[in-house]
Amino acid sequence: MGSSDRLELRDVGVPGILVLGRYRHSYAHVGLEPHSHPGCVEVCFLARGRQRYRLGGRVYDLTGGEQFVALPDEEHDTANEPQDKGVLYWLIAQLTPEDAPLLYLDRRQRRQVKKALFDIPSRQFTACADARTLLDDAIGALLRPQNALSRLRAAMLLAQYLLGTIAAATAEQERLVSEPVRQSRQYIADHLAEPINVATLAHVAGLSATRLHARFRQEIGQSPGEYILHAKIERARDLLADTDLSVTDIAHSLSFSSAQYFATAFKRLTRATPTSFRRSLHSERGQ
Repeated sequence: MGSSDRLELRDVGVPGILVLGRYRHSYAHVGLEPHSHPGCVEVCFLARGRQRYRLGGRVYDLTGGEQFVALPDEEHDTANEPQDKGVLYWLIAQLTPEDAPLLYLDRRQRRQVKKALFDIPSRQFTACADARTLLDDAIGALLRPQNALSRLRAAMLLAQYLLGTIAAATAEQERLVSEPVRQSRQYIADHLAEPINVATLAHVAGLSATRLHARFRQEIGQSPGEYILHAKIERARDLLADTDLSVTDIAHSLSFSSAQYFATAFKRLTRATPTSFRRSLHSERGQ
């Protein structure tokens, strides 16, 4: 019959980490029913074997060394297949609300890591080379008698794992992004202080505006206009955090047509006004 062991740690005492699990199966087990994780991201790492997942009507066939990510509220299962033999790790981390603690990170670090996880461009990709070592060491730290240092060590290891996951997913996306879209994104990054329109991007990319729009949608899941707005708001968040520029000055520095439009767009994407976002940062820093 073979052997099998499964370990699932819950309420591990590390901020924001709800579940950390590992199984080593020498035979197939019952598959996963459709489920989701409200407000949480699930990151699976298949160290050895094969495993199938289904998300959003698409099936992902993983082989050893690959990761699978399900974002908050995304229903997924094993596509009526068993949990196959092999070695698999899973981690469930809380992403909302934005101010919820995560891995002892400060507010800005939490925001950056959570945003990067929310924005992961791929659901399946090759994991970083040290993924298994980081996870095994984190589990080992949490299985030892609990104290502040063991929890801190586990948190540092899991932070490395999540950062490696983000880097691996981004590298996978870059391999899939065409040169016209890559050129357009670089142009946007270099010209955030200027008005940017799709016609200009199309000229930079050497495509028609219609074709460029289709490429953005296909390759990164956003229209050029949406991508530009998100990039400007992300820069605005950094300026609110790191400078004393007024909200109006920040709006003008990023070529928004008015401070009111900037504030409206900022709240739509961040669920906070520029003023309340800055105030909360100052409160956290004790200013």
